[in-house]
Amino acid sequence: MNLDQMAYLIALKQAPTLSQAARNLNISQAGLSQSLDNLESELGIKLFTRTRNGTQPTKAGEKIIGHAQKIETQLRMMQKLADQQKQVAEPPLRIGVTNDVPSSLFNWLLEFQDSEPQFKAYLKEADSTQIIAGVKNNDYDVGIVAINTAEQRVLKSLEFREIGRGEFKLYMATSHYLANSPDPIPLELLKEQEFALFIDDDITKFVDAVAIENGPLNITVQSSSSRVILEAMRKFQAVSVIRDAQMHNCLNDFEQQSLVEHTLGELGSDLSRTFKYGIIQLPGKHLTPVQEAFISGIKPLDEL
Repeated sequence: MNLDQMAYLIALKQAPTLSQAARNLNISQAGLSQSLDNLESELGIKLFTRTRNGTQPTKAGEKIIGHAQKIETQLRMMQKLADQQKQVAEPPLRIGVTNDVPSSLFNWLLEFQDSEPQFKAYLKEADSTQIIAGVKNNDYDVGIVAINTAEQRVLKSLEFREIGRGEFKLYMATSHYLANSPDPIPLELLKEQEFALFIDDDITKFVDAVAIENGPLNITVQSSSSRVILEAMRKFQAVSVIRDAQMHNCLNDFEQQSLVEHTLGELGSDLSRTFKYGIIQLPGKHLTPVQEAFISGIKPLDEL
């Protein structure tokens, strides 16, 4: 006895003839007849009476068909439930990330997906201003941002969980003539340097603030590529302003070892060069339990 035979019994009861039932089932009449014979033989009872006028269930057949109909109802319910589960499959978590998010975030993503294979994440790199706007507009479910201490007011209406702190530092190649100078390097010497800077909204704001306080910097290279910035520093003795967390968490070890870090001294104010890193989202934002577990598992930078 199998599920196909249950469907055959129901079709035979609903159709006036065996041939019509076979057409409804899209099988051959001979195949349907043989299946019915096999089932009757297996059960040891007659299920249908076949005459010139059609096929009629026996009393025993009526009872068996009643059970078959219950089975079919259960199967439809199971299929409906399965379809519903497909529709509520775990949606991807949309995350806006800054370009200095530590590589450990990706390690955590791989680790989490090993234990929760249904979890998916969509990561898009953008600057903090874009990410904040995206979270407020529901383009991102959550964001990971670096917020200038002087501009934390932009987080109004958003939840913020701090995961670390950082600040702008001055970086130069180990071959630079100021590499071994004691901190702070005099402002006059810093103003003489050629600067290679990342294209970044916070760096732009910092440079604008420096221009107001100390006069414009001599910027010769601007790029979103770390390779371009590093080459300018190595080959042309340019210096750069980079967040220390970006340097320590994102660049490869061999890149870090080829650079020297200095404080900015009198270049810019403390408020314009210090940052908080955090996870932002709208208050009451609905996330699935799996998504919540992933976010809560993101570790503070000082624990990495």
